[in-house]
Amino acid sequence: MKAGESRTAAVLGVLAAAPAVLATLAVLAFAARELSGSTPFSLGPVRNVAEAAGSGQVSQVLRFLRDGEDPSRFWPVRAEIISSTVTRPTGLEAALWGGRSLVELLDRRGFIRDAGTRHHLACLARDIGNEEVAAYLSGDVTLTCEAGAAFATLTDRSRPR
Repeated sequence: MKAGESRTAAVLGVLAAAPAVLATLAVLAFAARELSGSTPFSLGPVRNVAEAAGSGQVSQVLRFLRDGEDPSRFWPVRAEIISSTVTRPTGLEAALWGGRSLVELLDRRGFIRDAGTRHHLACLARDIGNEEVAAYLSGDVTLTCEAGAAFATLTDRSRPR
């Protein structure tokens, strides 16, 4: 093979491989941005205990609790986490969307501190259609709630002022 033919074959080989290499690099760049939360399609990491609870991320809830965040406090929650009408719940309220095991975890750790909070959470669970959590929170007590009132309190708090 002559030197000119060898050089042409090398250039053609590089040109043939270039699309596959560029496509692989583009996929890797997109994956890195997706993991960092910087694309329009990603929510990014949860920012507080309420976002973690609302999305059912138990390990993240535990991390925020360990870092001292109070699940009884009102927290800003992005509209994509729970609902566009629920953007300022407590971590305890957000946990109702995270499931019974999360609510039980918070209860066992002593974060549902009084009967009033337990009643509010049970009524909110009923309002959002989570009867399993409502039954857990009410226990043996007959639950008396004004239909929709607990959810209305939450959505009113979430309205921009």
